[in-house]
Amino acid sequence: MKRRRLAWAIAAAVLCAAVTVVVVWRSAAAQREVLATDIPARPNLGALPAEFLQRLVSAEQRAQSGPDRVLALGELSRLYHANGFCAEASQCYQGLLRADPDNPRWPHLLATILAGYGRLEDAMPLWRRAVKLAPDYLPARLRLGDVLLKTNQNAEAAETYAAVLDREPGNSYALLGLARIDIDMQRWAAARDRLELVVEQTNYGIGYDLLPTVYERLGDADRAEAIRAKGKASGAFYDMPDPWNDELFDDCYDTYRLMVAGGTADHSGDVRTAIRILDRADRLTPNNVPVQFQLGELHLKSHDTLKARRYFERCVVLKPDFADGWAQLIDLLMKQGDRAASDRALAAALANCPNSPWLHMERGRRLNTDGRLTEAIKELQESIRLRPNEGVAYVDLARVYFQLNRVDDGVAQLRKSLQVEPENPYALSTLTFRSIKAGDKAGAREWMSHVRLQPRISPEMRSVLLKAFQQQFGEAP
Repeated sequence: MKRRRLAWAIAAAVLCAAVTVVVVWRSAAAQREVLATDIPARPNLGALPAEFLQRLVSAEQRAQSGPDRVLALGELSRLYHANGFCAEASQCYQGLLRADPDNPRWPHLLATILAGYGRLEDAMPLWRRAVKLAPDYLPARLRLGDVLLKTNQNAEAAETYAAVLDREPGNSYALLGLARIDIDMQRWAAARDRLELVVEQTNYGIGYDLLPTVYERLGDADRAEAIRAKGKASGAFYDMPDPWNDELFDDCYDTYRLMVAGGTADHSGDVRTAIRILDRADRLTPNNVPVQFQLGELHLKSHDTLKARRYFERCVVLKPDFADGWAQLIDLLMKQGDRAASDRALAAALANCPNSPWLHMERGRRLNTDGRLTEAIKELQESIRLRPNEGVAYVDLARVYFQLNRVDDGVAQLRKSLQVEPENPYALSTLTFRSIKAGDKAGAREWMSHVRLQPRISPEMRSVLLKAFQQQFGEAP
């Protein structure tokens, strides 16, 4: 029995040694796969900081002759890609595809670069490879679906999106891809159902641009127009989250690129990642006012008002004539219940930014609240003079006129607001209500038709206006 155990122990030791030899041999072979031709010639680096150059030189040296050539080439690829040197990054990725063939990041990141330059046919096999190596990394699978769709391979694109939904039911980007296929196939009802779910899930972040066409094809022109208005009010499109790509920004030394990446993460709803990216920008350029402002807004969204206030205060110290920084600080102080500090900030802001329409409008609102209506009118008129193409100050001025019982003047201001901002919800609802009370059935019916198409008017307000119309005229509008 002892001899048998000894034999097993010896056999196991021999096997472990053999495995170790194979692993070491494969690792060494991978290191040898990093060739001098995989290391790009250094481009003009512009004004990037010294730390970037130091890291670049170190990675180049290690990739040429170090014991960790693959790791060094990976670092070199990240440094180039994160800072916008896409040709050099692509060269590194080509070497990594040979030296580290089982790593799905390299084909995914190289495909991202190629697709960005419109080279979809070259990107497609790389995303196929990434999906095969990492079947649960959904951004790569979604990108593959998008490329298949753009190259008119709808059947395989549909299978790819369906595979995403198998792993993550309700994925908005997969549903959007399938809706695009439905549109190509003129399956309008199916496209509508998918798109309505997408816009609901993303708060009109994606999909809303396709819905009007779908509604029109289904004969619903009113909903098409309403969705266009809602889309304009909801903000910009945001791209799908891609953690492997986002991690590149930990190696970025370009403040502008960091600001753009932070804004993209914010639009995608990932405020934590946005703050992390902007914190890096702040460390690189600590006196950059736009970075300070962006961080202040991000901390407001994450409900950290102390940090937000600190960033806005730093904005106006660094640039006293920065009206947007003052506006955020003034508003934040007011929300914190410190009216006196907010008033002092407003006075300082107007002294430094006398041509800011928002600051004059805010001053007019406060004078109105304090009952100083004549002074409020002057401030609001100044705001309109400085920015005549926005409707908000007209609406505020109308409110003051209504308090003074200057109804005709108030109505005139509301009409002006609609000239510069059609479908302003307050102006529409107020003019509708006043037409109803004045017994102007034709006018009230006309205003009600606009109210129905304006999604920024709450269902509760629409119900109030509808009830008032029925009570006044004894019929539905």
